[in-house]
This record gives sequence, C-alpha cells and structure tokens, in this order.
Amino acid sequence: MPTFTCDALEFAYENAGDPELPAVVLLHGFTSDLRMWHPVAEELARHYFVVMPDLRGHGRSAAPEDPGAYTADALAGDVLALLDHLELEVCALAGCSFGGMIALQVAVTWPGRLAALAVSDAGAAYAHPRYDERYWQRERAIDDSTEIVRKFGTAELGRRAALNVSDPFLARGLRERYARLSADGWLGCARVRKERPDLLPVLRSRLTMPVMIAYGEDDPVRCAAEVMADELPAARVVMVRGAGHGLPAVAPHTYARELLRFLQDVEEGRDVAARRTAG
Repeated sequence: MPTFTCDALEFAYENAGDPELPAVVLLHGFTSDLRMWHPVAEELARHYFVVMPDLRGHGRSAAPEDPGAYTADALAGDVLALLDHLELEVCALAGCSFGGMIALQVAVTWPGRLAALAVSDAGAAYAHPRYDERYWQRERAIDDSTEIVRKFGTAELGRRAALNVSDPFLARGLRERYARLSADGWLGCARVRKERPDLLPVLRSRLTMPVMIAYGEDDPVRCAAEVMADELPAARVVMVRGAGHGLPAVAPHTYARELLRFLQDVEEGRDVAARRTAG
C-alpha cells in the first residue's frame, strides 16, 4: 500500500483509476477507514483518478499518542500533504461525516486547491441553536462510547456493542473491527469533533468552489447539514430518501450517481445550484 509523510508521521492511502484523469480525493468518517469508499470508488474510477487516504488516527495511518497531534488543522494539513505528494495542484474533495468536517477545513484554508467540494453527513459547526434532539442524542452516545474507550479501550467497546447483535458472524466482525481501532486515534479525533472551529461564518467568503451537500432523510445529522446548506444558496443540496447516516456506506450507488452528476456538471461549467431528492 502506498504511503506519504506529514509531521514525520506516515499515512496510508489507496488510489484507483487513471492518474491522467481529474483527481477526486475521498475522506472517510470517524472510526472508519478508506475501505468505506470502495463501492463508490469503483464507480468513480471509470471517470476520475480516485484517491482514498486513511485519516490520522485511523486505519493503517499513524495514530500518535500525543493528544496535541489531533486538531482540525493537523488533519487538514495531512490532506494537503497528500495532494503535494501526488503533485495534484487541484482536485475535487469529498468527505463523509468526520471526513466532511475535515474536507470543510481544507476548503476554507486552501480554497485554491479545490475544483469542487462535496460534503455528506456533516455540518460546519459542532453546535447550533437549530440542531435538534436526534442530533444531540447521537452526540451523547458518541460521548458515552468515548468514555468507555478512555477507561477500557476499543476492544471493550466492541465487546459491549456486539452484545446488541444477534447474528454471531456480525457480532464477531464488530468485535474485531473495534479491536483494530486505535484508542489514541479515537480519543484524539473525538476531541477534534467537538473542538473544531465553527466555520459557518466564513463559508460564503471562503468556499469559492462549487459545493455539494448531501444527507440522508433519516440521518440524525441532517439538521446540521441543512443549517450549512442555508449558508450556501449556490450549493447543490441532495437528500437521499430513506437513508441514514453515512451515505457512501448506506446508499453507495445513489451517492456515487449524485456525486458523479455533480462533478460532471462542474467540469462542463453548468450551474450546480439545486435542491434535489434522490434514491
């Protein structure tokens, strides 16, 4: 697997498609890894050079012990280092959930490096008066899981999560998945989720590239995505019917189709502003 370095740390990534084609970089969610993008990448790679990193603290990338190594700026800097490593002057950037948060941080910091931005299952701020109880229930559940990781480690969290799964095969897979997670990475990135800067005030001035915002109809983070969408009237906003959180995983073909449509509209110079329902 290819790697690159940033801050003297080593990061893993995969790529698919022809490197001569326009590049699309895909950022995965919290506690996931680049493999969540495989179904989407398979469809995108017919038209684009697709790059999927494991984010700091995840997968086969470095998970430093130092809590100070985990900030929104640091994770965004890792993405910039990847672009420089691949000699990509410009790319389209798509992020899901936590990856969407980091994609936003990249976009407001280095807007000139992005031809387009696609954010799914995420908002531009941790808190907002319009966020509803479903959003906060999810946040409390993540806080509870983080406290278990802090006290007992990721394997214990996996053991507890598996108790709620009746299928033995799925339960074992869940235990194994959590056991592979880095406790340092979990704790560091959990803090980034809560302490990241509120980007809502700067979205209109900094996001100079075409933007797509996507979310599932049943996603508890939907309210955060809608607040962000209201700040970006020129964005394309896509709601996927019947889908929950994590569109690239729960509705990969619908999400891939919408992302392809958006990217092709950008390439061909068409106005992307629209509110759509898909699925």
